[in-house]
Amino acid sequence: MFPIWCTRTYRGKEYDDAEGWAYGFVEGMKLCWNDWKPMLDTPEGQAWYRPIGLLGKDDFGPDQHELTKTPPRRDKLARQIPEAVVAIYEYWLPFRQAVYERETAKSMQPKVGRNDPCPCGSGKKFKKCCGLAANLH
Repeated sequence: MFPIWCTRTYRGKEYDDAEGWAYGFVEGMKLCWNDWKPMLDTPEGQAWYRPIGLLGKDDFGPDQHELTKTPPRRDKLARQIPEAVVAIYEYWLPFRQAVYERETAKSMQPKVGRNDPCPCGSGKKFKKCCGLAANLH
């Protein structure tokens, strides 16, 4: 599997041009940047993100211009992205699995009836406690 992006012809040779793809990826990350922090705070996460950030951000770092100034250099970075995306996917897999298992366990618990005692331990019926319309989430 390979991400889809444009190619550019430069001096008669075709090069991968992943800048638009990387920009979109970075913009998506910005929607929940704090959620990405645990990965980005690791040396591995920084290495995986590096080719994406170099191509997708305007202010990634001091060596950005040198590393991206020609199509062959951008092509070299683009070719690192598929492996980085797989590594990022694998990094988050245990977290996604934990969320799935938590949701599955939650859905397997018996549903509280309106007239059952409230699970919060108040001693009231569910409908008069946590089950009030004002308290439902």
